[in-house]
Amino acid sequence: MAQLSPTECEKNIRAGNPDSLYLFYGRDTGALEPFAKRLAVRLCPKEAQVMNLHSFDAETMDLEILSDSVQVLPMFAERVVVTIGGLNMEKLNKSQGDILRKILGDIPETTTVIISAPGEELYRNKRSLTDKNKRFADMCAKLGTVCEFSYKSVSESGRSIVSALEKRGAKISRRDAEYLAELCLCETAFIKMEIDKLSAYANGGEITKEDIDALCIRRVDSDGYSLAVNILRGNAVFVFRRIEELKKQGFEPTPLLAVISSSLTDIYRAKLCRSAGLDYHQCAADFGYAKNREFVMKNAFSECGNIPLERIHRAITLLSDTEYRMKTRSMNTAAQYLAVEQYAAAVMS
Repeated sequence: MAQLSPTECEKNIRAGNPDSLYLFYGRDTGALEPFAKRLAVRLCPKEAQVMNLHSFDAETMDLEILSDSVQVLPMFAERVVVTIGGLNMEKLNKSQGDILRKILGDIPETTTVIISAPGEELYRNKRSLTDKNKRFADMCAKLGTVCEFSYKSVSESGRSIVSALEKRGAKISRRDAEYLAELCLCETAFIKMEIDKLSAYANGGEITKEDIDALCIRRVDSDGYSLAVNILRGNAVFVFRRIEELKKQGFEPTPLLAVISSSLTDIYRAKLCRSAGLDYHQCAADFGYAKNREFVMKNAFSECGNIPLERIHRAITLLSDTEYRMKTRSMNTAAQYLAVEQYAAAVMS
């Protein structure tokens, strides 16, 4: 009865020590949801599911039926499994929350309740759950097992990518695997889609960085960083070509400017920390970067060395002016993209 990592939880389950209550929460939904489904099947095999597996959606569940399902005895099986998906305690009123806590406080030995609470909405900031979700998680930790599915680091995701592709008969270098992880921001769901695509393309061969660039969808977050760096370096050919590509792909200009702004902030922080003699690990920790975003600070450290601080100041100031103009004037998408291009040109001039 504690808060465990997914790996520790898996070990306990394999050792034949299932808990009566599991709460799985976190931002990495692509890892959380399959884990919860595998656990449900492990504890309630397919042949026993008709009578002994009861599934509920947190937003529509009937708490009276939920209570009956938790208390019912298993039929021709070792245990009853009750799953609750999409739970966010902030969406339940006080009465509903009290009833749910009462149900979970009286789970029979022959029942296991598995709760999935995925997504960003559970958090009030980068690290902490909202008050209601935090109190609920603390209660579940006393009654059973709680696991947070946070994003892995680039290094961890890289190892997983190498292993997954090897199982499919394909090869990839550790460096290129980490590059793919960066493009996907270490989100398991996106990584899995790209692995499926790359392994089919490789057909048992080796996957290169060029293959990744040609086949994989770039997240706009990655584009924001590439654009910020190349704007600061005055690489006009890259900047205007990429903006044109994003325009054709239908990306909205306002969110694009926002991720450029975020990337400039990363570079500015890296420049100040590097000037103060700190390393990127310390800088990432001081500013509360999650594991899957620590690589951003590492890259910013390597890029900012020969970029003058005054140039970064100028880029941030001009960007602020551009954002203000776009938000206070009536502009269609074409006019907004023109403002983004004018911003880039002004910094590079």
